[in-house]
Amino acid sequence: MAPSKKGLAAKVEVRSPSPKSTGKARNCLLDLRIHSPASIGYLSLGGIDTAPALVRLAKVKGLDMIGLTDFYSAAFIDRVAAAAKGADLTVLPGTVIRCRLSGCNDCVLTCLFPESFGSGEVQAFLTELGVPASAAGDRRYLVEKPFKEILAALEKRGGLALPSRMDKTPHRLACMVHLVEEWGFRAFDLAYPDSAKMFRERWPKIKFNLFCFSNAHALAQVGSRMAKVKLTDVGFNGIKSMVERSV
Repeated sequence: MAPSKKGLAAKVEVRSPSPKSTGKARNCLLDLRIHSPASIGYLSLGGIDTAPALVRLAKVKGLDMIGLTDFYSAAFIDRVAAAAKGADLTVLPGTVIRCRLSGCNDCVLTCLFPESFGSGEVQAFLTELGVPASAAGDRRYLVEKPFKEILAALEKRGGLALPSRMDKTPHRLACMVHLVEEWGFRAFDLAYPDSAKMFRERWPKIKFNLFCFSNAHALAQVGSRMAKVKLTDVGFNGIKSMVERSV
């Protein structure tokens, strides 16, 4: 099944407005899985300062919010956040991890944090998971802590987990039922938009928020796949209302 370049739209009601709330819902474009040169395999352009270039490109693409989510690294978060000041672009700090769940050793979680977090807070989360400095940027590294402990470490910091591209392989698909039925996940970042049909058929009574973000590993890929949503809060609280688990 070939991936589509079209993002999936979601309609939500924001329950926890923040100081950024306008009181009226408006359409917002999101790409919440973007990598930087801190991820191994990132295709950089020589002589270009990635942080301001990323912000400029996000604005050209019409994005209102991005998530900076390198594998096991928070190195670029502060740089991108600083470049976005005054740019009317919300930057959510984050990271991506791989862990085990119900026999699958390839469960991928995009971990997002409030926009007030910096590199230090995200790095503290990775340190608590026992991630060594040598794993920075390496998508092959596997966090060995139990799934329950990973979620506890994330959520006690006010963070959110978004299972990502779990429809990409049969191995990942096998643990989807556990994510939905045991752990209460209601939002997913899909590899293939057509996978939305599977959710409708298997869980017809559950409302999901399904996205397809770019997983950009180069500047040119930023915003290549995005989501259009209605938000009154263009910030972490607005995303929380869509992504938090049903527990």
